[in-house]
Amino acid sequence: MQATLLVLAGGEGRRMGRPKAWLEVGGITLLRWMVERLGPAFSEVVVSFAEPEQVEKLVPFRLVFDRKRMAGPLAGIEAGLTAARHEVTFAVACDMPYVTPELAEMAVAAARGCDAAIPRVDGRAEPVCAAYRRSSLPAVTAALDAGRFKAADLADQLDVTWLEGLDPELFRSLNTPEDFERFHDAFPAQR
Repeated sequence: MQATLLVLAGGEGRRMGRPKAWLEVGGITLLRWMVERLGPAFSEVVVSFAEPEQVEKLVPFRLVFDRKRMAGPLAGIEAGLTAARHEVTFAVACDMPYVTPELAEMAVAAARGCDAAIPRVDGRAEPVCAAYRRSSLPAVTAALDAGRFKAADLADQLDVTWLEGLDPELFRSLNTPEDFERFHDAFPAQR
């Protein structure tokens, strides 16, 4: 599809004990695995890091870095939207390996008529697994400049299509070594 895949890889991984993008799964990094899983559906792939020092290994994808330091995923979304060549960008955290290409395609299609298409599970927004149109960039930048770094709060400033009724398992993150172990043990089934 004519859209950009933005993989958010700038987290420090404090609870994991190391940056999640570089965890090994099936002989490749989790970052690479996410791009190989979702990337074929997109005409462009961009990877966002908070700062260049986070890039531990050669990454064969277009890289962008946060303008605003220590501002969390919202800064990665801003960097990706600024660099994207397409009108719609699907942003996904690199530690959300259960997200499917079908979910990404649904979000991109839904975002074509609004500022953002954001999944909502049990009343909670999932802004780091959502599609954003370029029209959302001014609100993202304004929030960052005002010191409002919580991505979930951004929805109040945007015309959002809420994606409801989705399987909560799609949005499970790998936050701890135990989460990663569970994913890794089930890895052959995840392909």
